Amino acid sequence: MLKQFLLAVVSVIVLGSSVFSNTWTDTLTGNITSNVTLQNTKRYLMLGTVFVKSGGTLNIPAGTQIFGDKSSKGTLVIERGGTINANGNALAPIVFTSAQPVGTKAAGDWGGVVILGKARINTASGSDTAAIEGISPSVYYGGTNDADNSGTFRYVRIEYSGIALSPNNEINGLTMGGVGSGTTIEYIMVAYNGDDSFEWFGGTVNCKYLISYFPVDDEFDTDFGYRGKLQFLLGIRKPSVADISGSTCFESDNNNGPNNNTPRTQPLFSNVTSIGPKQYDTSVVNPNYTRMGHLRRNSLISIVNSVAMGWPTGAYYDGSGVTCAVQNDTSRVKANVFAGLYTLASSTNAGCGFDASAYTNSNNTIFAAITGALLNSPYSGVSTGNYSPANFFPAGGSPVLNGANFTLPGMNDPFFTPTTYRGAFDQNSTWANDWTNFRPDTVNYKIIPIGISPISNIVPKSYSLQQNYPNPFNPTTNIKFDVAANGFAKLVIFDVLGREVATLLSEELKAGQYAVNYNASNLPSGVYLYRLTVDGKNSTFVDTKKLVLVK
Repeated sequence: MLKQFLLAVVSVIVLGSSVFSNTWTDTLTGNITSNVTLQNTKRYLMLGTVFVKSGGTLNIPAGTQIFGDKSSKGTLVIERGGTINANGNALAPIVFTSAQPVGTKAAGDWGGVVILGKARINTASGSDTAAIEGISPSVYYGGTNDADNSGTFRYVRIEYSGIALSPNNEINGLTMGGVGSGTTIEYIMVAYNGDDSFEWFGGTVNCKYLISYFPVDDEFDTDFGYRGKLQFLLGIRKPSVADISGSTCFESDNNNGPNNNTPRTQPLFSNVTSIGPKQYDTSVVNPNYTRMGHLRRNSLISIVNSVAMGWPTGAYYDGSGVTCAVQNDTSRVKANVFAGLYTLASSTNAGCGFDASAYTNSNNTIFAAITGALLNSPYSGVSTGNYSPANFFPAGGSPVLNGANFTLPGMNDPFFTPTTYRGAFDQNSTWANDWTNFRPDTVNYKIIPIGISPISNIVPKSYSLQQNYPNPFNPTTNIKFDVAANGFAKLVIFDVLGREVATLLSEELKAGQYAVNYNASNLPSGVYLYRLTVDGKNSTFVDTKKLVLVK
């Protein structure tokens, strides 16, 4: 009887392998209406638009990998009233990336991540809600609760997103619509997005430790009454890639209709490092690069304690609503370091006696060349992408190491970490270590084997799968096995009906002896099976054993 059962289990595995080809171990699709927890030992293929509906919760543990499908435009949407709990860590970030093969991934391979909340927004009609752009069927954001909580999103990388969901309607890497201040968003890197890396449509969510890397359009786009606080941001441009609409680091609008509708867009950015397209070398700079910041439509954005270099123009103050706000110190661009800007600043339809160049010169530190900021090597990876966080650190004697001003209005908020330095880093910053990746084009993502450890590098004479110990167990047990030759190893737990309940291992292993610590705290008492398969160059090893969980 047991033999027949094991044959049935083998049949299930073979069929599963034919579908996923040892690439995907599960799919993510449809609507999430309850509490759903992913496993960091699986590889998820995201098919179409996945909606976390009101009342639903999606839990994503550290180390989970989710691959956006190109043909179905895989996209994750957290609706108003839905919750995302994505809790990565520096050593095991959560990764959303393209499902395309390594070497062929490109900006716009899949959709992106959209988080929607119930905080106040600013619309042309005066309505409390609006449909978020790009998503079909329409889903809405906004409301009356500025303290709304959509969950936690931290230590996450989003790569190669920004597909056009309809003609000229690309989606951002991370879109936040009406997200409230109860939400936690920090340690997020968006790389190679086909539109903006980050965009906020209204709301009040505060964000720290954000990285925008080689997007097509803008890096930090704020609209429709967004009023959050942001600190420690890094933006890096690829000189040859820009959008026909004109690519910037900061784009800020109030709305597309009556610009005095409230709440007014009023984000406060501090400690940003913006590496522009290296404007002095015009032979490689896309002509669609325009300016570091486009401030328009009565936005009240403030940018302080930051560093920007290599842009055609610094801030462009567009319209009297903006220029009067800056002149009257309701909006401000102060205590920054600007280096290597072809034009320092400009304005149109200026009101209140505003002079863009005079204001910028008197309130910021200006250097004619990008070298004036004395960062370590901010352009060393322009052609190769071979960057590390230290490339953007200030060198010894850099003017960036001092001059920050935390007495400016709004800077005494406990959200902000006071610094003496300007920009995202000093010489000892560690916040971008480990979890970032500036060369996602080279990564063949594999399962992060939580709990697996090599016992010995000595090559065993044969393959073996040992009986788990202890057995029975509650809730953890240890599984040891020997791998006699390099190969693709998969260790899976099944229940007595042959249903997979956990994938403990699914990756290439070198020959050696290994142990996996298995925690079954999410399972009920019962009899289970564990099966090890190793596909080597010249042989395949398969063995199955029984384990008993007693709670």
